[in-house]
Amino acid sequence: MSSFATCVGGTQFTDTANPAQYWSASNSGSFASALGYIPEGAWNEPVDAKGKFQASATGGGVSAYIPTPYWQTGIGVPGTQGRYTPDVSFSASAHDGYFACLAAAGNSCVPDGAGSFRFEYFYGTSASTPDMAGVAALLNQKMGGAQGNLNQRLYALAATPANGVYHDTTLASSGVANCDLGTPSVCNNSTPGLNSLSGGLQGFAVGTGYDLATGLGSIDVARLLASWNLAQPAVNLNQSGLTGAWYNPAKSGQGVLVQSFPDLVGPGRGVLFGGWFTFSTLVTSGQRWYTIQGEVDAANASATLPVYATYGGNFNAPPKINTTQIGQATLAFSDCSHGSLTYHLSQDDGTVLDGTMPLTRLGSNVTCGTNGDNGSAPAAAALSGAWYDPATSGQGLLFTVDPLAGNLFAAWYTFLPNGQHVAGGASQRWYTLQVGSIAAGTKSIRAVPVYATTGGIFDNPAKTQIMQVGSADLSWLDCTHLDVAYTFTAGENEGLAGTLTLTHPAPNGAACGF
Repeated sequence: MSSFATCVGGTQFTDTANPAQYWSASNSGSFASALGYIPEGAWNEPVDAKGKFQASATGGGVSAYIPTPYWQTGIGVPGTQGRYTPDVSFSASAHDGYFACLAAAGNSCVPDGAGSFRFEYFYGTSASTPDMAGVAALLNQKMGGAQGNLNQRLYALAATPANGVYHDTTLASSGVANCDLGTPSVCNNSTPGLNSLSGGLQGFAVGTGYDLATGLGSIDVARLLASWNLAQPAVNLNQSGLTGAWYNPAKSGQGVLVQSFPDLVGPGRGVLFGGWFTFSTLVTSGQRWYTIQGEVDAANASATLPVYATYGGNFNAPPKINTTQIGQATLAFSDCSHGSLTYHLSQDDGTVLDGTMPLTRLGSNVTCGTNGDNGSAPAAAALSGAWYDPATSGQGLLFTVDPLAGNLFAAWYTFLPNGQHVAGGASQRWYTLQVGSIAAGTKSIRAVPVYATTGGIFDNPAKTQIMQVGSADLSWLDCTHLDVAYTFTAGENEGLAGTLTLTHPAPNGAACGF
């Protein structure tokens, strides 16, 4: 069950109802007789050739000791209870056995004096696992070197079913009309009892996407080889064009606002800052926000950066905060509108979180290019990024100004008014500001709605509720100074009003059109 091994389960052809649909009555010149792909279910043969009951099926389950790897996500993955197995499957049943040369069994495939030789016939996951080893060898050959742990890429490819890499084993492909986990069949990996089909160990059913009987399914090897190196992270991280808001459409209400400072450290070496807005793992525990920051390099298409949690501050008050690193995240972009955030975190409640969150850009791509910034951005784009009050550092706003669409989005990361006493993650709060249309050269915007988002669960598609809790007047004094005059009319901050005097770190004096 190691996270560093690809675990292989077994499938079984479901061709017995109409063999002629899948098999030719004669072999081709290359001795092939299959007419095409044959539907599969889970390998499960509960009765042997003598009619006795046996446990002869694909395995699967979840580890009680090894945590869910960060890459094990996708449709059908049960959650984050532990390492799930198998990862993939190949044909493994005696019904679909393999021929091989095995000298140790007296079947070496070496012709005898009469010109005859013998094959060995074998099956089980002892057959499907060498299949996967052969696939790994083909990948190494195609890519010109060892590919290391295949699992991250295997699961990433499964996120795009249209690539045809996997044959998903489902109830439909198994041919079983009503799948009863109490009765072993090719729709599950349950085992029989001692004297009847029922009464054994209950297993897992095949299903759409990942399942604990056959994993992601069986592999179309030709399509795997063709797709292996496609859509790999390829965007230069050392560019301003990545600055903006990124979110997971399947889990709205959560995302990362990024600011990139290209070449800040040196030629080709920049700094990236991100504000990650999310929730606790428990719906009752409310909002969470983290910061991601560190160096990026134009020579690398991904960056693994530390993730920090900041607790204990008070709303719009001088900081008495505690900032600590709680993990790390790898950020990469396959193009200028899509990326991923792969994380490993230890939350303040002791929960260890591993996973990958796909990211989609919120708004227009202004200057991002695969190899770096493509042209000069409209002046207003320079207003995007982090704005903070040095007197209350540890809180502030992250803006995304989209000059092409003419709108503005901001996330405000802060604390409860008595957050210092609450401490821990429960002291955090965040709000969003949204304006649907702004004119070029705008220096002030009045009555911008302020929203609170509740009800979410960390990296989970739980339904969220959004409510307007106030408004704010935005007044830019110049390209690096902004006043935010706020008034809360609802929610836990109801009655609070004041002004944030914010500074924007804009290296090289980026012009904003003022």
